[in-house]
Amino acid sequence: MKKVKKVAVRRVRLRPRKICDPAICDHCMYIGEGDFVCDDHPDGEFVLVMSDWEPTELFMHCETGGNKK
Repeated sequence: MKKVKKVAVRRVRLRPRKICDPAICDHCMYIGEGDFVCDDHPDGEFVLVMSDWEPTELFMHCETGGNKK
């Protein structure tokens, strides 16, 4: 019988998921007619993350690290 080598299991704490929703994210703001802006973007003061209730290419930029999907 072979000996089984014990391996220490390292637990990783999951960060809370960021969502472009004014009820959850402090940086997301509803500006009317289904448009949302975010004030936490390194390129500009405000960026449009949702337009007419549809996500833009900058939607969830904080989750992707600022990279486009």
